[in-house]
Amino acid sequence: MPRKHIIFVHGRSIKPSASRKKKLINDALMHGLSKVSPDAVEAICSGTVKCSFAYYGDINNSIMATHDPDIAARLTARNNKAYEHEPCLPHEPYAESLRQMLDIGTFDEAAYNQVISQYKDLRYLNNAARAFSTLLSVLTRSRANEIILQRSSADMGAYLMSRKTGSDVRERLQNPLRRAINARDEICLVSHSMGCVVAYDVLWKFSQMSEYENLQRKNPNVSKWLTLGCPLGEAGVRANLYDAREHAGGRFPKAIVKDWVNIAAYDDFIAHDPTMADDFAEMLEYGYVDKITDKRMYNCWVHYNTSNPHKLYGYLANELVATEIADWVNR
Repeated sequence: MPRKHIIFVHGRSIKPSASRKKKLINDALMHGLSKVSPDAVEAICSGTVKCSFAYYGDINNSIMATHDPDIAARLTARNNKAYEHEPCLPHEPYAESLRQMLDIGTFDEAAYNQVISQYKDLRYLNNAARAFSTLLSVLTRSRANEIILQRSSADMGAYLMSRKTGSDVRERLQNPLRRAINARDEICLVSHSMGCVVAYDVLWKFSQMSEYENLQRKNPNVSKWLTLGCPLGEAGVRANLYDAREHAGGRFPKAIVKDWVNIAAYDDFIAHDPTMADDFAEMLEYGYVDKITDKRMYNCWVHYNTSNPHKLYGYLANELVATEIADWVNR
């Protein structure tokens, strides 16, 4: 019987160190699962279900710090042993914000309305996200456009425009995913934000490119792909995916994902096109995926007195996301 294996891949922007990021993800996930399935908690804690984390936060941190002195000043010093000797965000404020969010209890519409009435909110960034997507849709390799994109989202810009950076980031997911496929594990891939773009590109490579024929012969089994706060519905993002210049059957990840579940929080400024089933309907027509399902939820994350409905920890602690993962673990 195949071993079950959950692989997490985070999103863009500056991050805490790898070990601290993993713990924050685990704490948020365990909270959500504890409310819907103690059996799933036990399966993960006992190691019956394996968890792996694809971390590229060090790449993000380096890129963002290079382009913004204010960001560089927020990152810890290289000689700080507590932060693994790498420039990264201190984790303690995130741990405190997570603790405060978990005290809310149920993350429903009433709780979310209370959050946005009590704290500053980031819903105005919806317009910024739309402008960013429009830029991507007409992106050329001109120096002017590169400068604009780097200033608005330096790490995403580097991923899209630099072959080396893109390859470095994808390799962080390719390594654990390749190992899981070679072990013939049953895989649940959980991706967030920019991590959804990275996951899409890696899934396409593994399922469509001839250099991965050995993996394809092993019938890779990503039985569930969970996308959270996903920007793949944006036309500008789709125009810059790894398969954007392919035609007909050469596009889309092919017969590597069985069940794609997309969850978008209300007011998530990155996932403001919240549905994937319409944008990727051809995957269903080609028989490349069994199902694509779109769902909505409320994200009650608050950090430094500002709400952020896009944050990964708020997604993982939510009962809807936890139920999707628990159902996969328990079936």
